Amino acid sequence: MEQIKKLIKSTDAIFWFLIVFFIVSLIIVPGFSKTSTIKSVLSQSCVLMTLACGVHLTVLNGGVDFTSAALLALTSVIGGSIVSTNGPFGGSAAGIILGLVVMMAIATGFGALNGFSIVNFKMPSFIVTMATQMIANGLAVVYTGGMTVTGIPDALCHFGSGGFGIIPYTLILALAVAIVLHIILSRTLFGRQLYAVGTNPKVSQVSGISVKKTIFKAFLISGICAGIAGIIMLCQMESGSVNFGGTMFNDIMGSIIVGGTSPAGGRGKIPNTVMGAILIAMIGVVFNILNVPYYFIILIKGLIILVAASIDIVAVKNSNSH
Repeated sequence: MEQIKKLIKSTDAIFWFLIVFFIVSLIIVPGFSKTSTIKSVLSQSCVLMTLACGVHLTVLNGGVDFTSAALLALTSVIGGSIVSTNGPFGGSAAGIILGLVVMMAIATGFGALNGFSIVNFKMPSFIVTMATQMIANGLAVVYTGGMTVTGIPDALCHFGSGGFGIIPYTLILALAVAIVLHIILSRTLFGRQLYAVGTNPKVSQVSGISVKKTIFKAFLISGICAGIAGIIMLCQMESGSVNFGGTMFNDIMGSIIVGGTSPAGGRGKIPNTVMGAILIAMIGVVFNILNVPYYFIILIKGLIILVAASIDIVAVKNSNSH
């Protein structure tokens, strides 16, 4: 019994939140136990999970990255037009490869631009990334004229909709990204430096850490993750649209904060952000099944995020007081 109590105390609040919500949903939500519903939850969490894990790094150093969600629109319409069967390459293998490379290059470029502007011009990350978010959205509209890009090749569509049983292919990719980032944060010098910079940048600078390089790398990686998320979105939706990611930023930050990551920087875990993304996706699916109005779903998400974050803050204060 004592070991069980220790296990419960050592486990973060998001884990229990996710487990309790899942069990309650199984009991009271009609059809939630169907494999198709579970697969839908996992599929819908993939893009959010990938974006949130990337933005997680920028939050760890006390910043934020508004651009990530907007890059879903820009990368999907440009990459989609290149891979499209209606495009210049007719949906060929070469066109697909080129399209995916261009998507990654665009997202990585925006990540580098954000990092460069923040560390060299000493601008707050929320100002820089809000500006580049607007630029990305504007470019997407200019590029397409607001039209949806269609004709996505079957190979990409199969990747977006297929899987091993209830495990989507896209979830495997999203989890691979999360695992790599978890290893980077927990096992590398850069990871330790990122936590240090988020905790106290001035002390980090004095101790020999290159604060500028650390911050730049965080935003660069966030851009890379946005590119991967754009590919997942393109494959799942089988189209490219300027509307992709328009309302996702709240869910991104919700996934990060509900997982216990401090908005002030210096504290947070990738596995918790992954669980946060799954919880946010599950909330959306459950209340859609129950035909709850969209605005009410937003309200409920906000309340759950607030309660979960409050529980985690209390738990941290209690652990620090002992």
